[in-house]
Amino acid sequence: MTSERAIHTAMFRLILVGLCILTGWVSYRYVEDWALKIAAVALSWGVILLALYLVFKKFEWVWWS
Repeated sequence: MTSERAIHTAMFRLILVGLCILTGWVSYRYVEDWALKIAAVALSWGVILLALYLVFKKFEWVWWS
């Protein structure tokens, strides 16, 4: 059970790091205004975290308890 939790934690961190890099690159590459860059990253992270939460809840995974 401990190894499964470690794998889940590593997967979760890798997903978050990868998505952070992706959203940062997209906002840097395609958005000109700094205020819009900040808003784009915040909005995309809200959507990403909501999607991850819903997927975890659907599969009944309990990762952060």
